[in-house]
Amino acid sequence: MARLIVGLWLIACALWPPAAAGAVGADVETPIAVRVQAQGHKAAGDRVLVEGGVTRSVRALVEFTLPATASEERWVLWLAHDPFDVVRATGPGWAPPPVRFFAPDAARGGLPVGASFVLPRSASGPQALAIEFRGSMHSAPSPQVLTEQSVLRRAGREIAMAYAVYAALVTMLIATLALYSAARDRLFLLYAGYTTAAIAFTAAANGHLYALPGVAALGLLGARGLWLVMLVFNAMALWTLLRIADTRASARALVRRLDVLLLVMVLAAGLMLLPEQALSGHQQGIATLAWAVAMPVGILAMLDAAHRGKPMALATACALAALLIAASAHAAMKRGLLDDGVLTRHGYQFALVLVAVILFVGLSTRIGAVRERLDLEASARLDSEKRLLHARTRSDLGQLLQERLRGLHPEDVARQAFQLLIQHVQAALPGTRAVVLGQGYLGHDLLLVQEEGAPTSLGQAVLAARAVIRSHVQHPNTVQLRLAGSRVSEDPDAPSHAVVSMPVAAPAWAALVLRGPTGRSVDPADLDACQELARVTTIHADEAHASIQLRRTSEHDALTGTINRRSLDQVLAREFSHARHSSAPLTLLFIDIDWFKRVNDEHGHACGDHCLRSLAATLRAELRPDDALGRYGGEEFLVALPGHDAAASRIIAERLRVAVERSSVDWHGRPLPLTISIGLAALRNTDVGVAEVLERADKALYAAKREGRNRVCVAPAVFS
Repeated sequence: MARLIVGLWLIACALWPPAAAGAVGADVETPIAVRVQAQGHKAAGDRVLVEGGVTRSVRALVEFTLPATASEERWVLWLAHDPFDVVRATGPGWAPPPVRFFAPDAARGGLPVGASFVLPRSASGPQALAIEFRGSMHSAPSPQVLTEQSVLRRAGREIAMAYAVYAALVTMLIATLALYSAARDRLFLLYAGYTTAAIAFTAAANGHLYALPGVAALGLLGARGLWLVMLVFNAMALWTLLRIADTRASARALVRRLDVLLLVMVLAAGLMLLPEQALSGHQQGIATLAWAVAMPVGILAMLDAAHRGKPMALATACALAALLIAASAHAAMKRGLLDDGVLTRHGYQFALVLVAVILFVGLSTRIGAVRERLDLEASARLDSEKRLLHARTRSDLGQLLQERLRGLHPEDVARQAFQLLIQHVQAALPGTRAVVLGQGYLGHDLLLVQEEGAPTSLGQAVLAARAVIRSHVQHPNTVQLRLAGSRVSEDPDAPSHAVVSMPVAAPAWAALVLRGPTGRSVDPADLDACQELARVTTIHADEAHASIQLRRTSEHDALTGTINRRSLDQVLAREFSHARHSSAPLTLLFIDIDWFKRVNDEHGHACGDHCLRSLAATLRAELRPDDALGRYGGEEFLVALPGHDAAASRIIAERLRVAVERSSVDWHGRPLPLTISIGLAALRNTDVGVAEVLERADKALYAAKREGRNRVCVAPAVFS
């Protein structure tokens, strides 16, 4: 009962605040009496009744009488800020700029608060003005004629109330984000999303959102954009309420199924993106029905939560009831059923702030639960210090394996990986000695890896007991044995060895063998950590070996076995950079098979491929291991000769040419003679890139072909 009294008191304060009794009171100056006649539409005294639906224009005649006495103050035709696409006022010789709710005029400055049309200074006596309202929303505008000072006072009060709502919501948003950063409770983040959506909705309903930079595009949707923002807010609010109420923990099946309405809200929001004609102007009805359902659902969820003892749930339900009443009063005012006043126009925003405040107070009570959870986590961290130490060792080992295994020769991967494993095991278990014994793993017939330096006694013992260790590798768990030579001993004085099976693909096998300090057994918890380190090591070794093999395959031409064009470019760039920094000579040979097209045409492409393979083998046999031979494209090959100047390279080129000329390609028992033309270019001091050397070698090659083929030409003397 106490909570109910507090909730009702908060609602009363929100719906009738001191500001509403004072600052939002009636104008000191009584407005000029206005008579409204709607053309073809309903009118009620001084109000025009605009029906919603498809966008239409409503015209009304406004009649009033101005005082005949001269005054320094001008008169203003004023209308509250209703969501019309266009409000236009005209009179004899008078046509001020129209007012647009969804596209406010930036030249007016400040936040838009209403439609004001300043009458001519000469206006006095009876007046008859025409007002056009264009829009698609239900509304009941009430034209008033006021002095400029009275309009300024009204505008100031409207802005003050809007700022109060925004300030309250922004304050709670900032406080919620601060709580989330401290507690890391996602419910605070969800509530922050709710307050953000509430700010966007109230700003859109007041027409202020469309005046912000970057949001003007939303105004292109007109009223549909407003309903879209409202439905997004409804969905966010309902989601927040259901999560705070924890409806999934309810004993009532109906309450547990309320989440389905979130999907309905999303679908309703999607309908707002359809053209107005697609729904025959029923967007406002869909949006009104959505909030009319969402708020009672929220009340039901909070009442159920209050029954389960959730803090501030009953107060939230009361505030939601007040919000439902205020929103209904606002809708009735828009249809001309209630007078246009502070509470009917802005009461729902006051109630919305009240709901947000009560939810924030309820969420704040979760801080205690969060602290308890953090204490439990701290206790768990203390209990898992040893596991974290092993995890850190595993992480360090994995990182080192990634760094060290990259770029190795395939035959060196296993040895390097197991060496790192032994180092980390012995660092994690001081005094323990370790070796790795394997057979058939990554191409090794027999592999024994131990500490760097001279062979250890443990390594000798493991080799002697290789058959025993092999028989125990099949066990998924580690085993501890007392080894004496090549057999298992029952002697308690014999040193104990732990055998950790490593997960390698059969028929290969590998084992990590440990010997504790002074021959004692190794702790089972440490053995589990070693087993995980062994698993990580084999995974990285397998991946590195496969990656190296794949990289080597990708770097070579599939037909000739020489390096391909992409890899050749990398080699040339590297050799050029090295030659530049070390002032070493570098020469390139451009090689082309003479009359190769004739070979393909007369004997077929299979013969041509056979010739390319044979030529590559002949060239490779005549070159040093450090020389780079690659297929540049088609029947063209490129040779990089690091450390050779033009004179030495000319000798090598001639040797290559003669070797090809003397070789004979056998094709189905028929010898096919081949010759090559070679263009030679050496690196100059003035070359800024390898492309210049390539260009000279290419020109030298073409010169060799012009001079009759089967010859070597050196750049640049051959150029003409």
